[in-house]
Parts: sequence; structure tokens; C-alpha cells
Amino acid sequence: FVPSVRMADPRLKHTEVILEGNVYDLEAFSKVHPGGPDALRIFGGSDATTHYYMLHPHQTLRVKALEPYKLRPAEPAGKVSSEGYSAFLLNTEAYQDLKARVKKAIPNQFATWEWFAKAIVLFSLTLYVEYSVLAYGPTLFKGLVLGVLMAFIGLCIQHDANHGAVSSKGWVNQFWGYTQDWIGGSALLWRHHHVLMHHADTNVEGDDPDHTGDIVRFNKLTTWKGHHAWQAMYTWALLPLLPLKWHFGEFFDLLKMEHMGRAISPMASGDARLALAFRLCFFLRFYLLPLLLYPSLHTLAYQFVCFASGGLYLGVNFVISHNFEGVKSVLASADRDAHQKRDWAYEQVEASSTVGGRVLGFFHGGLNYQIEHHLFPRISHVHYHKLAPIIKQWCKEHKLRYQFYNSLQDNVSSTYRHLRALGEGA
Repeated sequence: FVPSVRMADPRLKHTEVILEGNVYDLEAFSKVHPGGPDALRIFGGSDATTHYYMLHPHQTLRVKALEPYKLRPAEPAGKVSSEGYSAFLLNTEAYQDLKARVKKAIPNQFATWEWFAKAIVLFSLTLYVEYSVLAYGPTLFKGLVLGVLMAFIGLCIQHDANHGAVSSKGWVNQFWGYTQDWIGGSALLWRHHHVLMHHADTNVEGDDPDHTGDIVRFNKLTTWKGHHAWQAMYTWALLPLLPLKWHFGEFFDLLKMEHMGRAISPMASGDARLALAFRLCFFLRFYLLPLLLYPSLHTLAYQFVCFASGGLYLGVNFVISHNFEGVKSVLASADRDAHQKRDWAYEQVEASSTVGGRVLGFFHGGLNYQIEHHLFPRISHVHYHKLAPIIKQWCKEHKLRYQFYNSLQDNVSSTYRHLRALGEGA
């Protein structure tokens, strides 16, 4: 399910952005942006105030650096995120205090040798398995191994890169970010979905694409339908099929320049053309060549095992992160005028969960530390185990629920019960 498409913010040209109530020339600023222009193009035509504070370690807007690019005061925001609405209080003293503590403990937020070693090994193994398939033929075991390796690339490599967490140098993040295109996704669409939409509006029904839809009822504000009574069971069966949506559905999203119900900024049109070229290469490499070289049902079975195993591994990680018993739903009702805003950081904590520890984090790209990741998405996952005790203490001081599960089984069980309760109309 994809909601009706929301076009760009009517207050802005697609080359403009809003920060703290003022409109800036994003196209001009992108040419001098320290992190490179690629990271900024998805924000064209949007209010990026939330994104600015969640992606930068400094505590205030760099007014002097931005002054030459300031155009005018912004008009009042609309009622949805794509029109500048925010359900949160931003850049509060509490969040600034947490940032200061984290900066002191982790002065270098980017990737270490551990990250690069893991990235090189994972990508090399993926290349070897794909070569083996083409040279010696596909097997179901190779499909399973390749699917898991692709999931590892998605979790451990491209995720950090497309958040800008690998390096302060934009080209390094861009290079590793394209591994998302190698595994059949799109770095552009991933940033549009996760950075622009999901992270800024986590668990906001109607704005967070991971919490909005009618196939699965993830939020109490989503209208209940009869099939939701079975969602605690069928949700898990749908996860292995996710790559089909990514591989083929996203192809048309790139053509239409819209994704997850929101228009993609025209500033990223060049990125979209490159993504389409990458996708055609993926279709040739993953689907067509194996079938041309080894035309059989066995080859189709290999391909199914590959994308199903990868889809299940990735899908389970996604579903359990923000859907569990007691998870915070940001909006209490559909009436946004009546909504009482809370600290963005508070809401990130209570809309996310953390499971396991450093060993699980090594294989999950740190995404078992969802609380830590959502508070600091531009810190590399190799540091999350150091973030956890700092954030736990901060949560204790602010009387926030820090949801921790000892094991994946505990987290999955909680998600199952949560989906069952929402499926019963709760």
C-alpha cells in the first residue's frame, strides 16, 4: 500500500529548503556543503529543520555560515510533514545535553577500521558467490548464502553510508552507499524513505511510511479492516516477498519520481537516472544471466531462496524495531490541532527498542540498537555499544522508558503480541 502522493511543499521551489522558519537556497549551498551535495538533494522543496538537528552534532543552527543563502522568512506550515508540519519539539535543552555527553564520549563519530574490514569482506564474499553462480551454476545453498550476504550489506554497509555515518567526506559515503543499488535497492530511494521521512517522523501515522498503510495495522489510528485479525500471522509470511517490491516496484517509483506517497525532489533527478541504470544492471546480473546460462526451474528456485532469505532477515529487523508491546504512538488522535508536542528525542526513545548487545550488533549493522540509532543516525554503528549506557542514564534522568530485550526471541514475541492486539481492533 502506498498513500496518495504528496507533492512538494507549496511554500518552496524545489531548489529551496526551510530551516528554523527561514527559506534558504539549497542548490547554492550544496556546492559548498562540507559533506558534499549528494546528501542534500533529497531535501529540496522540504522543511529540513528536524533533519538538521538529528544529523549534526552541533547544538545550534550555523546561522553565519547559512546567512549568504538566506532568501526570506517561511510561510506557516501545513498539516502534514511534506508541508512542514512537525509533531515534535525540536532541539530542546534535553537533547542538546545528550548531544554534549555523546560528543565527549565519542569524539570521532565515523567508521573505524573494524567497519571497513567488515565491509570489504562482506562485499568480496558477495562477489565470489555471484561469480560462482555464473561460472558453476546456481544451487539452493548458494541462494541462501547470497541472500544473507545481501542482507548483511543492507544492514552493515549501505545503511551507515546512506546516513552519512562512514566518513566526513561525502564521496566516501556515496561510494559505499551505492552498495544498496548493487543488492537491488536504490541509495536515492533509501535516503528519501528513511532519512527524509521515517527518521524525522518515526511512528507518526500518516507521515512515517513504515507506520502507515492498510495491509498491516501498525498504528491504532489506522482504520481497522477484517484482514487485520490475521496480521499477527501473515505479516511474517509477507516479509520474504519484500525484495520483489524493492526490485520491481521501486523501478517505477524512479520513473515517476515519487516514493512512499511523497514526491522525490527534482534536485535528485540525476540521481534517479543513475539509479535506473544501476537497476537495469541488477536485473541483468541477478535475474537474466543465471536464467540464460542455466535455464531451469532450479535457477528460479535459487533466485527465490536468495531474495526470500534476504527479505526475511531484513524484514524481521525492520518490523520488531518500532512495533512491540507498549510502543509509543506519537499522535493520540487524528486531530493534529489537538496534539500536544513532546521532545523529538523523547519520542524517538519511546517509539524504538534495543535488543541484545555488541555481538548481535556486529551482524545487524548496529540496528539492534534502534534507540541509539534513532537518536544519532549519523554516528557509525560501530560506536553504538558505547552509546547505550550514556543513553540509558539520560533516559533514567528524564523518566523515559528504555525498552530493552535480552534476545531476538523476546523482541519477536512482543511484536507478535502487539500485532495481535492491533489486529483485534485495540
